[in-house]
Amino acid sequence: MLLKGSCHCKAVRFSVRSETPTPYMHCYCSICRKTAGGGGYAINVMGIADTLRVKGKTKVYRAMRGGGQRHFCPKCGSAL
Repeated sequence: MLLKGSCHCKAVRFSVRSETPTPYMHCYCSICRKTAGGGGYAINVMGIADTLRVKGKTKVYRAMRGGGQRHFCPKCGSAL
């Protein structure tokens, strides 16, 4: 299936194909809890990396612990 999404202001849009029956999962790691706020978790889309298409520019936060990266919109700050 083709999954599509965007940040809040729609300056960054993405699409990706997924073969899983549930194409997302909740992440509850300490980094996602701190950067996502709210419910304390992020929603991670499980897609096929080669099919990812992104329109617009993102900024990247690199976690000090674990080396993970979190992309976000530079205009509205939405986590991507």
